[in-house]
Parts: sequence; structure tokens; C-alpha cells
Amino acid sequence: MAENERRVSAIHQSLTQPILLAGAERPLAIANWITAAALVFGGGLHWYTIAMGTFLLTVGHWALVQAAKFDPQLSRVYVRHVHQQDYYPARASVTAPPPRIRPSVPIPKEIRA
Repeated sequence: MAENERRVSAIHQSLTQPILLAGAERPLAIANWITAAALVFGGGLHWYTIAMGTFLLTVGHWALVQAAKFDPQLSRVYVRHVHQQDYYPARASVTAPPPRIRPSVPIPKEIRA
């Protein structure tokens, strides 16, 4: 191949798409299903534990699917955000001087000087 020719490589679609399970993030969907199963089977198979487990499966999974539609890696982004709060706080320190605010349009006195 000559130096000035472009090289074209095919990238398989599975290498670029996030790993989802039934439309939700895989670890969160598995945790949701395990929690619902533990609630149903660990609760003694009463009607209210079955209802709560069914509610968690349907509404909880729907919420996870909606979150995955917004951002397929939302949980990883949140975890990274929480870990970096110590290094990049979203506030100024107590001893920081107040910001110097400059007007966008100079006053006539500044123009003459």
C-alpha cells in the first residue's frame, strides 16, 4: 500500500454498542431481578410480597430502560462523578477571594483613560 492511500478498516457493530440486558444496563437489570426474586421468595409467598416484587420488576425495569435510553452508561458516569468529587469540588474554597466582575461594555470614564 502506498503512503498516500487511505486505509479503511471495518469495525463490527458489537464493539461500539453498550451491553444491555432487555434494554437496561446489565448489572442494574440483574440486581433489580435478584432483588425482586428475593422479595417474592424470601417474603414467604404472601400476596403483598408478590405484588411488591411484581411492581419492582415492571416499574423498576421500565425506569432502568428509560435511564438506558438517556445514557447507556449512566451508572458508570455517576460512579466516576462520585469518586472525583474529592478532587474537583463544585464550589470555591472558603478563603477564595470574591470574583472580580468586569462589565462587558466599558463606562465612558474608562474609554477616555
